[in-house]
Amino acid sequence: MINYREHHFIDIEKYDTCVKRNAQKIPYALSWYLDSVCEQWDCLILNDYDAVWPLPFRRKWGQKYFFRPFAVQQLGIFSKQPLSEEQLLAFQQKLSENCRYADVYLNEGQSIRPLATNWEVNGQNNLILKLNRSYQEVYQGFSSNIKHKLKKHQTAAFDLFENDGPKVLIDLFIENKGKELNLSSEFYRSMEKAMFQVLHRGLAKVFTIYGGPNQLLAGVFFIEYQGRSIFLFSAVSPMGKDLEAMTYLINEYLIYNSEKLNELDFEGSMQDGVARFYRSFGAEVTHYNHLKYNGLPWPMSLLK
Repeated sequence: MINYREHHFIDIEKYDTCVKRNAQKIPYALSWYLDSVCEQWDCLILNDYDAVWPLPFRRKWGQKYFFRPFAVQQLGIFSKQPLSEEQLLAFQQKLSENCRYADVYLNEGQSIRPLATNWEVNGQNNLILKLNRSYQEVYQGFSSNIKHKLKKHQTAAFDLFENDGPKVLIDLFIENKGKELNLSSEFYRSMEKAMFQVLHRGLAKVFTIYGGPNQLLAGVFFIEYQGRSIFLFSAVSPMGKDLEAMTYLINEYLIYNSEKLNELDFEGSMQDGVARFYRSFGAEVTHYNHLKYNGLPWPMSLLK
């Protein structure tokens, strides 16, 4: 039986145990991570926490809707054992009974089809680089362009650090890419809170590259959870971009972590240029689904 459970009725210990035993090793659904990136979330629960579907929600126009918070790539259903098609359909039906609108992202382990015309499923790309092998094997998968850039870096005066905090990266991002993207203050608050929570639990590393005294060129925040490294957030200065500092930084991270971790999850990208850059390190495309449900009454359904 699948039940909809409001947050204050969730057994957090059982819930987190289920998330940790899911085949896809991703931390976004852990209770403390969700608490840091959204104000409210409830959950669909199969039997005695055999499977869980965390559902961050908001209200607008008096209607409850489920959404994906910032700093989260995938959520969906997390289960101790593989689910049947009938169980997946039952989860979908239960979701629609508890909201009028949902715009959510599933994880790589599940395939869900539209139940009716007011359901929509779209594939999303992710990019994964296998690290459970030697650096030499990883390097062989680099494109010739990446190898050429790294040879030029052999004479570069870069300094690598692991002691900077999340705010250093966020400030660098705001100063450069942030002006172009015009992201909301909520995005930066959620990202910073998530990064500090992960760091506090010893599940992250911050790599930054300097090109001289106090000359920050680029930085990346990596989550490291159950053998999976996640490229959560990055920033680069104009000078860092010119010097290909991000290529150098990623390569250094791979040198440190090949054979230590199972994979590097670049969190994909639907932008061709960014995806091409990640693939040039040998990353392979995987897929997860974007699920929309629109049960809003007319004419609100037309507006959404």
